[in-house]
Amino acid sequence: MTDTNVRPLAGKGDVEIFNAVRNATSPQFQTRIPAATQGNIRNAVDTMRNFPYLRDEFTGVLIQRLIGLYVQHADWDDPLRLIGSPRTLKRYGSTYEQAAVGLVQARTRNFNKEYLGDDVYGRYNVPTASVFHPLTFDHYYPVTIPEDALLTAFDGESGMSDYIAEIMNAPILSDRNDMYVMKTQCFAEYARKGGFWRVHTADVGAANSTETDAKNLLRLIQQTANELKASPMSAMPRYNAMSWVTPWRDSEAILFATPQVIAALNVEALAAAFNIDRANVPYRIIPIPEDMFGIGGTEGKVQAILTTEDFFFCWDEMLETTNSPVNPIDGTRNIFYKHRGSVTPNPFSNAVLFWTGTGSTDSVTLPDTLTTSKPVFQIRLKKYGENSATPQNVYRGDLVQVVSDISSDNKASASFQPVGITYKLTGASSQFTSVDNDGIIRCGLDETADTITVTAQATYINPSTPEIDQTISASLAVPVVGTWVGGFKSGAITKLEVQGASTVKVGQNISLKAIVTKNDGNTEDVTKLATWASGENATVSPTGVVTGETANASAVAVTAKFAGVTASHNVTVTA
Repeated sequence: MTDTNVRPLAGKGDVEIFNAVRNATSPQFQTRIPAATQGNIRNAVDTMRNFPYLRDEFTGVLIQRLIGLYVQHADWDDPLRLIGSPRTLKRYGSTYEQAAVGLVQARTRNFNKEYLGDDVYGRYNVPTASVFHPLTFDHYYPVTIPEDALLTAFDGESGMSDYIAEIMNAPILSDRNDMYVMKTQCFAEYARKGGFWRVHTADVGAANSTETDAKNLLRLIQQTANELKASPMSAMPRYNAMSWVTPWRDSEAILFATPQVIAALNVEALAAAFNIDRANVPYRIIPIPEDMFGIGGTEGKVQAILTTEDFFFCWDEMLETTNSPVNPIDGTRNIFYKHRGSVTPNPFSNAVLFWTGTGSTDSVTLPDTLTTSKPVFQIRLKKYGENSATPQNVYRGDLVQVVSDISSDNKASASFQPVGITYKLTGASSQFTSVDNDGIIRCGLDETADTITVTAQATYINPSTPEIDQTISASLAVPVVGTWVGGFKSGAITKLEVQGASTVKVGQNISLKAIVTKNDGNTEDVTKLATWASGENATVSPTGVVTGETANASAVAVTAKFAGVTASHNVTVTA
């Protein structure tokens, strides 16, 4: 992220600021308005005020060139501001790709074997994984300033510097606050993506917690930090949302904890658990209010999260200040402080959650015992953003989360490492109904299908054949409920009729209509909204136009489907 803790105008007087703006104006302006000195600056400002075109040019440059660069050392500093800088990335439009490489399988040389052909010239692909981070916010913060007040701020001393500080403080503080909130929301998003190795602990932040509780938590943190530091890369997939071999960087370790937990622990002792001099490592321990973690609830109370500095994946596409022309009525300008970028969790980042809920027990690392047993793959729905709610359907205009469960009937001897899961949606009629890479189903308001089907395919590694990726899939029929955008509900229609001619000649057309009768007795033409289908010997357009293809004595059934109701109409194709 861009370090916005900069104050390029700090300590600069009005004469220096005035001349800096003047140097960026047009030659015509510089001819009419001389360079300012301590003695003539007020006269120069007054001259500009008498010529609107000179005043407009000067204030425009002042805002765009100087205020746009000025960011005050604000009264509140985001504790997460310096955390989350991206590493080597590939940019695709408004999306960044984050890639990671895995481990290469060792092969044993056999001096009795003759290595030819594929052994020498075969392809040995390096295991890779990638995630895409799209733009997540595009904000602007408007501030209105009187142009006369802007010029009046040149008092000959440092009035302009102070005035700009006053103007820009509010939008910068607002942006900084929003960035902090978006980063804290990444904890819940990381959990939804399958992250956090969980460690059970007592509620150390409770008022009735004991010294023993605090010492036990401190011992768990120290133990976990040492396990992460000492574990081989092949054991790391259990600790991150991607189940990937992400190395642990002990020097970048960060502990996010609630203020109550930090108060219960001896901070110096906690720093000693990491063997780190806190004076040289700022923000090593960062307080986060419990309710801003966004996870836990009835399942458990968050105490702390141990992770690394790359937990937040952040990038800026735009950070700038622009201004509007002068309002000719009241003589004001609008300043727009704009910030567009992305704040998302890094699913490759190792993260351990210490909470009062149940701990993780299933390892997702490759087992030593080889097995050929096929895992069981199931998918289910979950209310988006909620861990406890498990809906059986999706409402039009709403979204649900698909959860993929992989298990094995021989967990005692082996467990499987999922490499990646892809999702596909079928049966939808709306262009706005879709499923993304994270398994989030979005249902369009104009979705007319009663049921849509989501299919998930998982790629996993079988320890007996680690060089070959295995795949397994599962499907789930998702009922679609709720109000359709046209005002209909499934069950609100008593009858659907297809009306029109019963014969059509080969090569000619007839137009059919789809008419619904609602519960209140009123009828409505839904021809252009229904889904049309035809049997052999004829075709039908999306608007009910039937074209004869082949003459046949048998009638062709032309069907229309709308809001869960289907009706048919027989059409005979004649020569």
